[in-house]
Amino acid sequence: MKFFHDLYMGDMVSSKYEAIMKKLNSDKPVLDLYLITMANNPDNMLEIVPQREVLQKGYPNMDIRVVGLAKGKKEAIVVVQSIVEESLRETGSADVRVFLNQRWEEQV
Repeated sequence: MKFFHDLYMGDMVSSKYEAIMKKLNSDKPVLDLYLITMANNPDNMLEIVPQREVLQKGYPNMDIRVVGLAKGKKEAIVVVQSIVEESLRETGSADVRVFLNQRWEEQV
């Protein structure tokens, strides 16, 4: 997994960011944590994935790019909404994939 430098986070995650990242980096489960990732399918922009799913052995861990974290599915939807709104403000477009890819390249 690769993490976006400036992760989008829900309120419930931001207060526990360091502890959550420590668990994520050591492949330990975090209760009700959702990852917002760049979609592997070119027809989609983002995916909301339960962290417990990513921990399974059969999960394809190839090039998972995490752009956001949220506690619970509802908060994950709110985080995705804020990403789309920021893309609209910054670029005038809801093409989140292009917006985030440009930001991803800037951080490298």
